[in-house]
Amino acid sequence: MQRVGVIINNRYDVFQSKVIQGIEAVAAEQGYSVEIDAIAENPAQPRPLSLNFDGLSGVIAIANVLPDAMLRQIHASKKPLTLISHDVSDTPIPAVIADNAQGMALLVRHMIETCGRQRIVFVRGDMGQSDGSARAAAFEREMMRYNCMPPPEFILNGDFKPTHARAAVARLLQTRTDFDAIIAADYLTALAAWDALRAADIRVPDTVQIAGFGDGIEAETAGLTTVAADVIEQGRRGMRQLIAQIDGVQIRGVTVLKTYLVARNSTRLR
Repeated sequence: MQRVGVIINNRYDVFQSKVIQGIEAVAAEQGYSVEIDAIAENPAQPRPLSLNFDGLSGVIAIANVLPDAMLRQIHASKKPLTLISHDVSDTPIPAVIADNAQGMALLVRHMIETCGRQRIVFVRGDMGQSDGSARAAAFEREMMRYNCMPPPEFILNGDFKPTHARAAVARLLQTRTDFDAIIAADYLTALAAWDALRAADIRVPDTVQIAGFGDGIEAETAGLTTVAADVIEQGRRGMRQLIAQIDGVQIRGVTVLKTYLVARNSTRLR
């Protein structure tokens, strides 16, 4: 049985665990085994790679788990390689990503046109990751298009970590409460921002409306408005691309998966 390696930061992260679910489903269908190397489950002390590349038919790297220079080295070695939720723009390495620009445009349009909100706080993701930087850039473009650019203090660092997002919103509330919406770069940090509002007795959606990128059972249970990107499908597509490369098919470029708005109780029509 051929083996493929999957390099991730944290196998227990909601996003990455769902990507793995998609990878493993296709691997099982096609008779591949999957070896997972989670190198940063303790972000403060990431460990070296443990995969034996010589014994692998191909490799999948998820998000910002490896520096671009190392991804270029793997690609140059002719080892089949696919990226998920990350891309190296100056290489032909195949990648599967969600449509960050479309998703953020949907969120901003919903807040401004449908909900009548203009003073919007943005909780950024990890700016060292493709999704984080792309969503931040898309948010800025859309806000400029609506002539609603927020002041610098309304741009918060959430780093795709709920604890960071909750603390950032709590700090903002100590000096500014004149915002009427929050958009977060992912739904888990949106939920954390909601927690900070709740702790400050600020009502959602009456006073502040909130939405986040991505979707999951936690968002559905809480009634959080999101844009949905099929994360499991990202894993499936990535594994299919890798198998095609192993079979000798030349694949290059970025596969972009569409997103769609899921409006729930955390936002409301104007």
